[in-house]
Amino acid sequence: DKVGYMGIPGSFSEIAAEELLKQEGLEGAELVPLVCAKNILNALREGSVSCGVLGVRNSTAGPVSEFVQTFEDVSYEQLGEYVLPIHHCLFKKPGVDVSQLTEVATHPQALRQTDHTRAQRWPRLAEREIEDTAIGAEWLAKGELPESAAVICSIKAGRAWGLDLIAENIEDSAENR
Repeated sequence: DKVGYMGIPGSFSEIAAEELLKQEGLEGAELVPLVCAKNILNALREGSVSCGVLGVRNSTAGPVSEFVQTFEDVSYEQLGEYVLPIHHCLFKKPGVDVSQLTEVATHPQALRQTDHTRAQRWPRLAEREIEDTAIGAEWLAKGELPESAAVICSIKAGRAWGLDLIAENIEDSAENR
């Protein structure tokens, strides 16, 4: 079986998919990174994946608009739910001083989930919305984002791309799910 998920390796949807498959005793399933809800819907319709894992709603920031827009007219044959605690981290490129940072790049949901913490701790950082938290880590590591950017992503994504951790658990609510 192939399971599509929102994002790329290190995304919160991948983490949820891994945990969900383990919970269901399906560790042998192949995880397929599909980046966005639209790609998951297309893969489900084509039959190239048997199911998809994606963010639907966050306890802090509400419905994930990408899911709502993509799946608004779709009837679900089977819909399961998995609740994942979301712990955001702020990373920078190695060798860059925190004082040189000018912006933070991440998914719009992550921006909303860290709004108050960022306003208190890093008020001068401009926001840059991108399609996935883990993609931000990849782009920063590869130089596709400026060195003056920080990214908000999972600890897994930031470490996988060799970034320097500035702060962890920067979500506004300890109950961020």
